[in-house]
Amino acid sequence: MDEAVETRTEHRSGKRTMAIIAIAAGAVLLLGGGGTLAYWTTTATLGGGTVVSGDLDLQPAGASSWTLTPEGGTATPVTDLSTIDIVPGDTLTLAGDFTITLVGDNLVADLTVADLASLPTGILPPVVNVTDDTGATFPGTGLTDALDGEVVSVEVAFQFDPATSGTDLQVTDFVFEDVSLTLTQVDPTP
Repeated sequence: MDEAVETRTEHRSGKRTMAIIAIAAGAVLLLGGGGTLAYWTTTATLGGGTVVSGDLDLQPAGASSWTLTPEGGTATPVTDLSTIDIVPGDTLTLAGDFTITLVGDNLVADLTVADLASLPTGILPPVVNVTDDTGATFPGTGLTDALDGEVVSVEVAFQFDPATSGTDLQVTDFVFEDVSLTLTQVDPTP
């Protein structure tokens, strides 16, 4: 009797499995495979186009030059820096003109002078002045495409510390490194 009960249970179990497989196959055919179920669909097109990227550039507009200004005096041009013997209070100024390229509807940029980490001992941190082609001084920040193509003048003034006393720094070589200017795009909505 145990064998007969076991056979009936196996038979019922097999029928149930076959029924589940048949139902699953029918559902697959109805939902995706048989094509009897369809949804409406349509397409439309958004027009494409071409956009051009802007431009940011900084180019020298001539050679740089040096001037020497004694404390309280008038600047005089320096043709050969190696022939100058500076004294406390003197200011050496490096100047150059640069053409700014700023093209972009939302372009905002800052013009900065790189940190001069290796200033000679006895030389004060430089003072930087930027002037536009009308002679107006401006900070060099927040520049927009309104300045595109403008030539700006940059002056970096190095002063021999007037507080140098006694015989400090006499007969000393002062080596001035190249001064790097950087024009950098910044966030237009700070």
